[in-house]
Amino acid sequence: MEAEQLNTLENRLADLAERAFELRRYL
Repeated sequence: MEAEQLNTLENRLADLAERAFELRRYL
C-alpha cells in the first residue's frame, strides 16, 4: 500500500469517527 493511500484512508476514518460522534450526541 502506498503511503498516500494510507493517509487518505486515515483521514476518511477520522472523518467518519467525528461524524459518528456528532450523531451520537444528537441521539
